[in-house]
Amino acid sequence: MCRPAFVVAAAALVALLGSASPTRAADPVALCHKTVVKQLEKYKKDYIKNHIKCLDKENTGDIAGPCPDALANAKIGLTKIKVKANIAKKCTLDLLTNDIGYRSDCAYGPVTSGIGGTCAVKSVASVNDFTDCMQCWKEAEFARFAATLYASHAQEICGANLDDTSPVCASLGCASPVPDQRDLGSGGEYDCQRFVAKAGFNYLRKREQTLEKCLLAGGTLGSCLDDPIIQLKLAKAETQKETLISKKCSNYDPTAAVPFCCKTTGNDCVVVADRAACGTAGGTVQEGKTCDPGTLKCTNPAGAKPLTWWDSCPTNDPCPGPTMNDDSDLSNCVDSVADGVVGNLLCLQFPNKGACPTPVPTSTP
Repeated sequence: MCRPAFVVAAAALVALLGSASPTRAADPVALCHKTVVKQLEKYKKDYIKNHIKCLDKENTGDIAGPCPDALANAKIGLTKIKVKANIAKKCTLDLLTNDIGYRSDCAYGPVTSGIGGTCAVKSVASVNDFTDCMQCWKEAEFARFAATLYASHAQEICGANLDDTSPVCASLGCASPVPDQRDLGSGGEYDCQRFVAKAGFNYLRKREQTLEKCLLAGGTLGSCLDDPIIQLKLAKAETQKETLISKKCSNYDPTAAVPFCCKTTGNDCVVVADRAACGTAGGTVQEGKTCDPGTLKCTNPAGAKPLTWWDSCPTNDPCPGPTMNDDSDLSNCVDSVADGVVGNLLCLQFPNKGACPTPVPTSTP
């Protein structure tokens, strides 16, 4: 079947115009910046996921710990390599430092005797160096948040110290008294702690992603936080966090020192100084109960069940803060710490978007 001549001519003209139209090239600066943000988001997701898996298994006795164990570190290390390669494909050092405004050194925080000193003195002589720098500071914030949520493993996560001397974590702030450091077993308060961690990490991820998307689209942190649509999204993330924590923790109160009973025979008990002393005395630790010194019987303490957590929220101001009494206080604390962590992460990734205390981090000469 023959096609009419005018149809053939029109088709040829369309093809010619299509081939003659120039292809709009992606803005290399925007592409580089978007790649940095998205790749570091992937790294955060994998880092957090593997920490959660490890800590949950350690709590239930499925692995010995400490966390992250060799398997978790191997998976995190593999993701770190992939992220570094993907950023190097889309970025040059000139784009990063001159066009986007990242520092030409890694001094994004004070040089401390802990992880701050490790990160701050890193060289930024290549794109790979830049990614190492970003990952170092972000790991310190992730670890700080993990140690806050998994309060019963805070010292394990941070390498014993919880202040600026920690070789792993950014300072937790006012972290005294330190909660009982132990595995929580399965069920009971472990389920509550597990849901606190899940809700906290989900909230942090959603808050950061929502603000990152707005900032990448050209907004400033101030304009993004004032945007009614952004506010609705952040409020939804807040509600989801509260609902998830309430699901397993509505009958738990946070406390650094959870009571226990050193049970001997039947319901008899002995009064001991700590859990280790109970084993020495030939008893068995029964969590959530106390040994009545008058009857020497294990009894239930008054009030809600205790959750091994912080007496007051571990932030820098005020120190110490008000005592936390219930799951609502606990949820508000997760908010406070998560919002601070997200603020620090956004400052790292958006140096010219009003996300930092100063407009542009100034590099050393």
